[in-house]
Amino acid sequence: MPAVAHIIRRRHNRRKRAQREGRRSALWLTIIIFLPLTLALTPPLALVGLSAALYVQAASTMPTPQETVFLDSDQGLTRFYDRDGQHEIFQAYDPLGDRRRWLRLADLPPYVVDAARLAEDANHPDSQGGFAPLETALQLWRYIIGLPLRVEGGLAGDLTRETILPLTRSSGLDERLLEIVLIAESRRTRSAEELLEWRLNSRGYGHDAFGLDAAAQVYFGKPAERLTLAEAAVLAMTAAQPAINPLDDARRSQERGANLLFEMLDAGLIDKAAFDAASANRLATRAPSDYSAEIAPVFSRYAKRQAAVILDRLGLDGARLMARGGLRVITTLDLDLQRRAACLLRAHLNGLRGESSAALEAGGMPCPADSRIGLPGEPLAAPPDSGALALIHVDSGEILSLVGEADAAQYQPAVLLQPFVYMDAFLRREFTPASMLYDIPQTYPGRAADLIYAPANPDGRYRGPLLLRDAMSAGLLPPVVQVASVTGMPSALRMAQTLGFNSLDGGGAGLDLLERGGAVSVLDTAYAYSVLAAAGVMRGIETSAPVAGNRRLDPVAVLRIEDAAGRVLWSLEGLPPGARQTALIEPSLAYLVNDILADADARRATLQQPDLALQLGRQAAAIDGLSQDKRESWTVGYTPDLVLAAHSGRSDEAGMSIDAYQRLGTAPLWSALMRSAHETLNLPPRAWTAPADIEEYLVCELSGRLPATTDHCPTRQELVPAGSELRRDNRWQTIEINSATKQLSTVHTPANLREEAAYFVPPDDILDWWIENDKPLPPSSYSADQDRAASKDLLLTSPADYAYAGSSVEVVATINRDGAESWLLEYGADVNPDRWYPIGDRRSVDAGGTISATWQTILLSGIHTLRLTVDFADGSRLTDSKLLTFDNTPPAVKLQANSGADSASIALGEVVSLLAEVSDNLAIERVEFYRDDQLLLVDRDWPYGIELEADRAGEERFRALVFDQVGNRAESSLALLVVDG
Repeated sequence: MPAVAHIIRRRHNRRKRAQREGRRSALWLTIIIFLPLTLALTPPLALVGLSAALYVQAASTMPTPQETVFLDSDQGLTRFYDRDGQHEIFQAYDPLGDRRRWLRLADLPPYVVDAARLAEDANHPDSQGGFAPLETALQLWRYIIGLPLRVEGGLAGDLTRETILPLTRSSGLDERLLEIVLIAESRRTRSAEELLEWRLNSRGYGHDAFGLDAAAQVYFGKPAERLTLAEAAVLAMTAAQPAINPLDDARRSQERGANLLFEMLDAGLIDKAAFDAASANRLATRAPSDYSAEIAPVFSRYAKRQAAVILDRLGLDGARLMARGGLRVITTLDLDLQRRAACLLRAHLNGLRGESSAALEAGGMPCPADSRIGLPGEPLAAPPDSGALALIHVDSGEILSLVGEADAAQYQPAVLLQPFVYMDAFLRREFTPASMLYDIPQTYPGRAADLIYAPANPDGRYRGPLLLRDAMSAGLLPPVVQVASVTGMPSALRMAQTLGFNSLDGGGAGLDLLERGGAVSVLDTAYAYSVLAAAGVMRGIETSAPVAGNRRLDPVAVLRIEDAAGRVLWSLEGLPPGARQTALIEPSLAYLVNDILADADARRATLQQPDLALQLGRQAAAIDGLSQDKRESWTVGYTPDLVLAAHSGRSDEAGMSIDAYQRLGTAPLWSALMRSAHETLNLPPRAWTAPADIEEYLVCELSGRLPATTDHCPTRQELVPAGSELRRDNRWQTIEINSATKQLSTVHTPANLREEAAYFVPPDDILDWWIENDKPLPPSSYSADQDRAASKDLLLTSPADYAYAGSSVEVVATINRDGAESWLLEYGADVNPDRWYPIGDRRSVDAGGTISATWQTILLSGIHTLRLTVDFADGSRLTDSKLLTFDNTPPAVKLQANSGADSASIALGEVVSLLAEVSDNLAIERVEFYRDDQLLLVDRDWPYGIELEADRAGEERFRALVFDQVGNRAESSLALLVVDG
């Protein structure tokens, strides 16, 4: 038997095995039951935990209301400096400064709070009210798993996005997460009244006014507690759209305020008496605070707007930081050039008025001694008294100087649009610099159906046909209108808008926009022309508010932005090159425009006027001119380095007493500043390089076509785009003339008087103008009679000179000299035949000295010369000749009546018109009209026709018999049935 110890051990082992099996079974049971449950619950728990963690982390960034309103110690004035960073040019600051205070709703008149609340509710009629934990959790879950988020509205939503969120972006948390949590926290921790109070103390109202108290001071010069009902309504609506405020748009601002008053009346917030009193109350706005820059106010305003946009794109509150951020902004302004430009403008305006420029100042500092412009002549009777300048660096798009109201889109472009019309025509391949245009009086349909537009040059002169280069370089109006009438003004305006003229509207624009109407700014003008100067490339930074069809970049005014601690928030150098430029037009198009506008020789030759004011001693393209009403004087010009737009006018908007081509309006100012700027910046002369797709051809003057030979016409070199189809010239005729009489030479013209002369034959549509202005045409008469001697020993008496001949010619000649032995008749083609053909054999002279012969000419056509040669016994020879025109082709004729039918019925007593349609290879002599065999009329003048009354019933037969100058004839007949009743 087993030992007791062994039995006990076996029992112990069995119990242990049973325990292990029980634990194993329990483990498996636990796994089977709880694992699925755990797997099902873990993600939601994790999601809840993650959501809670994110919420807590984001909520910790929530500022207090006072932190969003009151300045920290490191905040304050935002200062703007010139491009060297050494000179302060402008300060932007909070209008309230250290007088800012927290407004409590209880301290405000009830109607102020009601107006604000109603305006907020109108913007968000369906917005959520208080805190909603479930909705917040759902928003967080959507954020975590990447689903689209619902945009929260209402007070909390707007307050968070406009005021709270900009102060928390430095936390590094995702902006969408911050927006969800901060909106929820603001609703959780504050009531609707508290949120409204926060909103009134922090939101922007325009003009750097943040908070209702600041807005009341800026617009009405009073604290918020003293606002009237009408003022409160206007400010409540201004908060929704700060651009429509009492200072910038008073009419629309008051209209919006009046609409809110109606809503307050309908809602029972005010009674009828209060409504009537507020409606009758005229708002007395405060004049804008004059805290603008003294040195460059327009530039500073532009730079401030651009800096705010840059900060907005960085996720910061640009407007708030401009007013209260304590930033340091380095601008593109060249302070020396800015002062010099201001001085030159004042000196120029003083000079045109006949005033001294000895003690000029700009920006509180004396002007340099060389800020003087010599102007010829007496003071103008109606000189300009205001001006504006914009100077831009071509390679960077940086604004170096802005003087006057250069950013206001209030000036008629007039002559400025001409290059864009021509460039659009080049792009379409409808015109080239070698195209012939017409500087003649022409009419076009006006904007209204019953109006006619007749463009004229400012000097009242017309220069006839000329090449596009000459017309464009001189800024002539009729030729550019001719081009625009073909290509269309809307197309040219779209190009101008793309290149920078944002304010132009192509809809409904007429051709007269080329001399009057429209509105552009001086800055936009300089920027658009900088694209041409840069060979078709626009350089700048992304525009603040892109509009379809307008430019995508803006001229640069800001180089760098630093915060109060000196940290660089943004710099122009930090932008990738692709973000700072964009190619807009082909370099070849820009080159053609630049080359033409820089062609001083063409401009001077076309206008016959001195051109010194537009020359810089280096290659410079320029355009200069006046609007039709002489309210605007422009000079815009550029080199490969700088572009300057200069404008002058009168503040009373009256016309100026300036001659368009005397270059007094702005050209001397433009020239002086451009010379100074290039010297100041040490810019060596540069020229534009011709692209590979520009070709040069020898073309004829006036026609612009390729000459048939080198001596075919006066020629010049001209540039055209590669692939242009230039035609052979057919407008110039090279003719041999008698240099003494200027008539066509003949075989009788002495050799020493013969010369080749080139004549331009104008197209039919300008022939009348050409003749009226005594322009030369090829001679049509011959000098044969003048070239013959007064007495001759040999005379061809028949045929007559210049006679028409048909199938045969009777030749008769008389010899008035003894010793004649033989004679020979010959003929040749044209006036001066290259080759002579004998008419029969040489014959002996009869005793009577008379020669007669019959010449069969049925195969000849056109002009021929008949020559008689007589040889004498002493070895001498005499000749005589006659010009004849041969016509062996009969004319053609078709007789028609009234409707043009070959036969017709007419009523007895009706007047019928018979018209003979005739044609001939040379000339018609007459048309005879017959009824049966009765001659009715001989008509020798076109149109050939007769009117007669059908005075008898029955069939009438009419004939038209046409004769040419030789006597060749043709006939056409027509039968008409005359019906009685």
